[in-house]
Amino acid sequence: MPIFQQILQNKAVLITEPIATAKTVAIGFWFSVGSRYETSGNQGITHFVEHMLFKGTSTRSAFDIAVEFDKIGGYINAFTEREQMCVYCVVPCFYAKQALSVISQMIYDSTFLPSEVEKERTVIQSEIISSLDDPEEVAMDAVFSSIWKDNPIALNISGSVTDVESITREDLFDWYNKFVKSGPLTISVAGNFNQDEICECVKNFPDRTNFEKTEILPKPIWHSGVDFVNADFQQEQFFLLYSLNPKINFEQSLVLAVLNAIIGDTMSSRLFQSLRENSGFCYNVYSFVNLFIDCGFWCFYATSSKSNCLNVANNLIKNVDEFFKEKITEQELNYAQQHLCGEEIMACEDMEQRMKQMARFYFSGYEQYSHEDIIKKIEKISIQDLYDFINSIKVNLKKSLIIYGPKIKSSDKKIILKDFEDVQR
Repeated sequence: MPIFQQILQNKAVLITEPIATAKTVAIGFWFSVGSRYETSGNQGITHFVEHMLFKGTSTRSAFDIAVEFDKIGGYINAFTEREQMCVYCVVPCFYAKQALSVISQMIYDSTFLPSEVEKERTVIQSEIISSLDDPEEVAMDAVFSSIWKDNPIALNISGSVTDVESITREDLFDWYNKFVKSGPLTISVAGNFNQDEICECVKNFPDRTNFEKTEILPKPIWHSGVDFVNADFQQEQFFLLYSLNPKINFEQSLVLAVLNAIIGDTMSSRLFQSLRENSGFCYNVYSFVNLFIDCGFWCFYATSSKSNCLNVANNLIKNVDEFFKEKITEQELNYAQQHLCGEEIMACEDMEQRMKQMARFYFSGYEQYSHEDIIKKIEKISIQDLYDFINSIKVNLKKSLIIYGPKIKSSDKKIILKDFEDVQR
């Protein structure tokens, strides 16, 4: 069946994909708020609010909410990003209406009891402390702070232990009322469900009185160059980043996905084969894309021991630079297309992924394409499309290299800086 997208009278956006052959249904409530909407005075508040949505309503305790999903074999979860927050569930298809009802009560009737706030404050602080043991997560925050200095988009999503300590119950409830109860809401549903029944339920939700966002987000300004960030971890992490214009259309996003598969997103990619398989310089090496409302980047990532730092930095810089200059083969294009089409086919069977994809398309301003249409578009991509995209991003390209980990010798830093500057010319 086709994908339906509509703005209801109460200003909620409803996106649905009924799939008669599925045995499950995924439901996501998406809110247009994240850490970049915060300031240094309330850092981590969106993530805190996300946690509090699970801590009870006027008629259900936190335990009651958990039992509702556990007893049917489903699950409910949530996450906060820099620009969105999402509460979602996956349940057996015949519990779709029941699950929608429970989450809607969490959204519109959370109580934020002071005792629950204090308990969850400790839980979140523990979560923050544990995240400090994750080198990739901590390094990624350093990357954002390096390329987009002094901009809210670089703020840590969860905030610090001190930040969370200073947030009051009143702060949380005000943020909840403004962005969760009243702000823009997008609901995406994929799986086996009654379309009319779900639509009727959502129509009865209260109006979104703050439907139009009024917040003006300061545009991030890119800081190019090389940044050496010392950290008490065993391995060096390398982030070679190229700026991207986020206002790319859907076809261009697929071209970018093909290019990313060729350079670093697969085991047969150029970076994996060069740095790991052929040279044995590192264990982790891959590439990924991050796009936001008004900024974005293409990142090429690797890790190594301190002793291999020069080899990895040199190879990473030169391999990516050559990728933008050398010819791409038909075989590389064909392999990348098959890889992406295969991923799309496998995603067809995952209701959670389908639900998330619909929401991502909406936030990116794309049409709601079916999996069949996406595969056809991938298969039509030509070598010339790849060259055209590379040439288009070269116009205003900015580049940064962040090396995060044990302190590097001054002599090694000079060599890395020279390598970086040489490929700039």
